[in-house]
Amino acid sequence: MALFWIAAAILAVFVVYVLNEIRRIGIPTTGPEIDRSRRPNTALLVIDMQSDFTSAPAWTSEQTNTAMSAIKTLISTAHSNDMPVIEVRHVFLGRLATLLNGWFNQGRGNEGSPGLGTDTRLALTPDLGVEKSVGDAFSNPALDRFLADKAVGTLILTGLDGCHCVNKTARGALNRGFDVRIATDAVLAANGKHWGRVRDDLKTAGARLSPGTGAIA
Repeated sequence: MALFWIAAAILAVFVVYVLNEIRRIGIPTTGPEIDRSRRPNTALLVIDMQSDFTSAPAWTSEQTNTAMSAIKTLISTAHSNDMPVIEVRHVFLGRLATLLNGWFNQGRGNEGSPGLGTDTRLALTPDLGVEKSVGDAFSNPALDRFLADKAVGTLILTGLDGCHCVNKTARGALNRGFDVRIATDAVLAANGKHWGRVRDDLKTAGARLSPGTGAIA
């Protein structure tokens, strides 16, 4: 009986630890509020469009191609307007995160995976590359520094997954006072119903959502 209670206690501690890790990964960051009047510029973020994730069975080839086409158009428009383009890449770090990701996601995005690079179909040549291990791209201080240096006060978000890393990065940007715009046809979301609710919540929080280059206007 004693062994049963010891095993139960160990299991309970493990479950709590896992839940705390999941919660930590999903919490948007906070930071000093920016003065948008001193930041007239706009930047385009391409979030987690890595081969590991774009090849996942969560979306159809039609959905991927639609998002790819929209993102490529936005990248071209950004370059034509001297708008910084930022590549955001997700890499799972830590034993627990990589273990769970190996179990449930075939190790996609784990450190050392050959598919960590941004999908070559985008032909992306970014002005900044940012790596993160949690949902919100602002967890990497290099993003804040770059946006301050370029006087960026408006962010256009694209990529995947709309319900997770795009959402969390949008929240991190809103927490800092950025004008957040999401190009809806340039976002992939595995759960369409949940993405609909997330979009509504983001609009309520102050984000602007529109298709394609309408996000730039």
